[in-house]
Order: sequence, then structure tokens, then C-alpha cells
Amino acid sequence: MQKESLKNKVSSASTSYTVSTEDYINHDNEPQWTKNAKAKSFCINMLSSVYALILTMVAFVIEISPTWRSEEMWLPYSIFCVLMYTVAVAYFTYLYLFVLYPNVINTCIYFLFRKGYIMNPCKWILDEPVYNGEGAGTMYLRVGTLFFGSMGSVLWGTEILLCFFESQRHGIYVVKYALAVIFTYMQMHFIFSNSKISLKRTNIIAKFGLMHSVAVNLWTWLSICLIKSSIKHAKKEIKYAVEEAKNKTRTETYTTWSYDFTMDDFGPHDKQLRAIIKLGSNSNLLLTCLVEFSLIAAVICFIIWKNDDPNPGESPKKEKKRSFRFDCSGTSTGIFLGIIIHIISTVVIGMHGILMKSQKSMAADLLVGFTDLLMFLVTLLACFLAFFQMRKLQYRIHSHGEVIDDILLIVGLAGECVYSCAGMDLYLNGRLTKQRVSWITIPSFVLRITEVLIQTVFILFASRMRCYNYATRESHPGKQVITFLLVCNINLFIYHTFETMESNFGFPVNLPDNYSVMLSIASPIVVFYRFHSSACLAEIWKHTYSRKHHEHLIHEPVDLAEKNVIVDKL
Repeated sequence: MQKESLKNKVSSASTSYTVSTEDYINHDNEPQWTKNAKAKSFCINMLSSVYALILTMVAFVIEISPTWRSEEMWLPYSIFCVLMYTVAVAYFTYLYLFVLYPNVINTCIYFLFRKGYIMNPCKWILDEPVYNGEGAGTMYLRVGTLFFGSMGSVLWGTEILLCFFESQRHGIYVVKYALAVIFTYMQMHFIFSNSKISLKRTNIIAKFGLMHSVAVNLWTWLSICLIKSSIKHAKKEIKYAVEEAKNKTRTETYTTWSYDFTMDDFGPHDKQLRAIIKLGSNSNLLLTCLVEFSLIAAVICFIIWKNDDPNPGESPKKEKKRSFRFDCSGTSTGIFLGIIIHIISTVVIGMHGILMKSQKSMAADLLVGFTDLLMFLVTLLACFLAFFQMRKLQYRIHSHGEVIDDILLIVGLAGECVYSCAGMDLYLNGRLTKQRVSWITIPSFVLRITEVLIQTVFILFASRMRCYNYATRESHPGKQVITFLLVCNINLFIYHTFETMESNFGFPVNLPDNYSVMLSIASPIVVFYRFHSSACLAEIWKHTYSRKHHEHLIHEPVDLAEKNVIVDKL
């Protein structure tokens, strides 16, 4: 009781002292807001965010508007695209020359100093970059960005070459696609190599440039999603026209419509992407990769914009990691069980193609439906088992994943929910309109959305788990299941990519236009969710059972004990 009263006296004394000092703070000597660094930083952040919001809304309206998408507006629309990409490329050029690699500019300054053109070179010398930010987060996310960005660059590069194919397009198209390639490549390199850069709060160019990049990536994301929607709509109309042409032979019908769809008579002002028509089904993979790259890049640019440093030069510098170590103990069972699931899904992909060529679409849909049920049920049970086994681990308030991982995971979850809810709604609509629908659709989508929700919650919790004591460090509880979930999500990433390219299970062939656009937007996010889940699980697999943080963490209770001893002495 005596100790407790002493503690209360100490706390009350400190509280009264704090209150009394607050009453005597003098605000008369504080500068006006135009000379306050924090006020300037807030003003720059506010203006740059408003700029990005307005630019994004304008770009979205232009993409959706039938006026701007008409053939008569091809030149103003192309000029708008060129301006968007030009500003983004100019920003990354500034970033590389003046922030990331300032040695070239500093060399020029020293040269001018030796020639006598500059009297005080220290005033103009640029600081070396400091890498203390969050950036792209995990290595796996950066590798994925490298893959998606390179595939997106393939699409733009192919489009440049096709501008000179047969009927030559206007020169502004070449400029637009060339700027798109440069922007994609520069941004891809920046995210992979330099995304942890710390920028000064007062760097106006960096702030507005990052938010412009966010707007460009969101605009590209919507534009590609609308292109995918228009492709599916065009193919659907061609399929209906072929089925209704009863007076023609199958060969004649196919020849006529294949000629029109391949568009060998491209016009010089045709706004369609020629690569999509010429590459066929391969273009769907490129479009999906470009959509996912734009989504990742937009979030990373926003994270860099949000996490600024008032004085990055004074912050302790962190060296870039040059090597990686992996503890593969306790993973063999999870790997080989995951390989079994991968073999099953690969066989189903092959059988689906065989059944579709044999005109057995109903059997193909049932096969995909049962496979979906199996994979989602297995992964759901694995999540519950991992929850049970990892109950022995300890909680850490800060996750070893970055904030960007949580944001991208929630974005993927939203896409999965939209996709599944749309599928269930269309199933009910099909039952009401007496259309032929498969009974397995509802169980598949219900199990799918349940598995996605449970797995997301599991990843968010597991990323904050650590092995503190000796028993958990030796037994690795849950590591086999984490390995199995990692392999399963990689397999589902491949499986969903095939599903979005070939056919969407559970959705009718004749989709309403609003659902067609919704599906085109949600499908790439569904694929991305599996990729990002595998990246998060890989981080959990690597860090949760790591031994290198144990010595640091074990000292934290000692500090708390020392504080309690001090209070007890009072």
C-alpha cells in the first residue's frame, strides 16, 4: 500500500508539473506560418494531394467520357496522354539527376568552380541520397514489380513497332507509346532500386512529382481495365454473330469475322491498341501485368510521398542489403503438399482446354467449379491450422512487413469481395430469368470469399508474430503450414491468371455492360491478391522464425524491470 501511494504521488506530481508549465508557455516569439517549416510542409502536402485528386478525376472523366473516346477527338486525347507521360518522365529525370545520383551535377559544379564561374561551390553542391524510408517494402514485392513492369514495357514496345506496321499511324502515337515505355521502365527501376529514398519535406518538385505519378498510374490502371472490358465485349458480340449466322458454313463465318477482328486494315487515327489484336490471347497476360504494375506503383509513390523526412541528411544512414539468408528447416512437408495442389490445378487447366475444344462447356465449368471448391477448402483449413499452431508465438506491436503490404493486401481483398459478390448476384439473376446456371457457383463463391477473409486476417496477425522463447525457436510452430500456404497462393496466382485469360467461372456468357466493366476491373486485382498474399507469406516465413532479432528483443523486459525498480525506490 505504501508503494502504491508513493506511485500515485509521483504520477500526480508529474501531472501537476506538466499542467503548470503549459500555462506559462510563451507563443509571442513564434514565427508566422510562412516561415514555419512544419506549416510549409503541411501546405505542400495539401496542395500536392489536391493536385493529384483533381488530375485523377479529370483523367477518369476523359477515359469514361464517350466524347473523348470518339474518333473525332483522337488528337486532343493523344495530346492529353503525351502531357501526362511527359510530366512524369520529366519528374523521374529530375529525381535521378538531382536526388538519386547527384554526382553528375556535382561534377559540373566543381568544373564551373575551377573555371571561375562559381565562387562558392558549397552553396550549390547536392547532398548524397539517404535511404531511410519504407519504399517498396519486401524484396518479393520488388521482384514482382520488376516482372510486371517488364511485361508492361513489352506491350508498349510492341505497340511502337506496330505503329509502322502496314498503315503508318500519326507521329503523336509513337511519341505517346515511347513516353509510356520510358515512364514504365524508369519507375520500375526506381521502385526496385531506390524506393527507400528519404525526401525533404520542403522539396516541392518531389512532392508534386510523386503525386503526379500516383495520378498517372491510376489513370493507366483504369484505361487498361476499360480496354480489357471492350475486348471482352467485342469478342462476345462476334461469338453471338457467329452463332446466329445459320445460313453460312462454320468456315465461312470464322473467316469473315476473324478478318474483321484482326483489323488488318488499321486506320492511321485508329485509337485501338494494335498489339492487343495482333498478339491475341497473349495480350491478356500483358494487360494484366500492366494493371498490377500500375496499382503497385501508385501505392508505393503514395507511401514515399507520405513518409517524408525533415532533415534526411541528419538521419542515420542504412546500408542496402546485398545478400539474403534463408532458414529452410521444417519446410519439406509443406512444399511437397503444395506441389500436389499445383499438379492438380495444372491438370485441370489442360482438361479445361480439351473440354472447351470438344464443345463441352458445361463439363468444363463443373470441372473448374469443383477444383475451386477443393483449393479454397484446403487453403481455408490450412489457415485455421496455422492459427492454431501459431498460438504459441508471441505478439510484436510492430510488424516486420511494411505499411504498403497491409494497404495492398486490403486492396486485393476489396477486389476479391467485389468479384465474388458480383458472381453470386449474377447467379441469382440467372435463376430469376430462367437461364442455365450451375449449382456449384454459389458454394464456390461463398467458400472463396470466406477463405479470402480468413487468410487476410491471418496474414495481418501472423506478420506481427515472433519466436521469443527457446521452445518456439526450436520447434517452429506453424512453419510447415506457412510454407504450404505460400505454395498454394503461388499456384492460385497462376490459376487465376489462366482463369481471367480464358474464362471466368460462375459468370454467364452474356454479361450486362456494367458487370462487364466491373469484372474487367476486379479480375486483375483478384490475380494481384494471390501474388501479394504469397509475398506477405514469404515475409512471414522469413522473419517470424528468424533468430537474429532474439537478442535485441530479450532485453526489452529488462528495461521495463529497471523502470519498475526506480518507481519502487520512490
